[in-house]
Amino acid sequence: MKAYKGFVTAVLLAAVLTGLVYSQKNSINDLTSNKYALQNLVAGIQSENNGVKRSSIYFAGKYRVAEAEDALIAQLQEEEDPSTRILIALVLYDMGSKTGLFEVKDLSVNDEDAKVRRMATQIYNEYLLNDASITVYVTE
Repeated sequence: MKAYKGFVTAVLLAAVLTGLVYSQKNSINDLTSNKYALQNLVAGIQSENNGVKRSSIYFAGKYRVAEAEDALIAQLQEEEDPSTRILIALVLYDMGSKTGLFEVKDLSVNDEDAKVRRMATQIYNEYLLNDASITVYVTE
């Protein structure tokens, strides 16, 4: 049964990578107009195989697939691996996801892992420094 799951996840990863490799010269709209590429990417993000999951998260960020934002946020909330939570937080930052960055802020306060809290704090602070739409008021 484990071998079958591994085979299925490998096939899913191959489908996602094939779709992404051949669409590098296309815009994001061209990439996501193929419903199977997006479905495979989301399936990879939700995969039990850590390699497939981390690769799918990485590619969602590299190509800034906005349609994968909800899947990334959902995975961030249920992910057990600290390094994968940090990867998701970085991807959400790279994508410029305001909703995702509020989840990163929550992660910076409530996560049980000190490294995740530290990295999430730095990611959120960088977002605050670079977001021109946020105004910080200093009172004396």
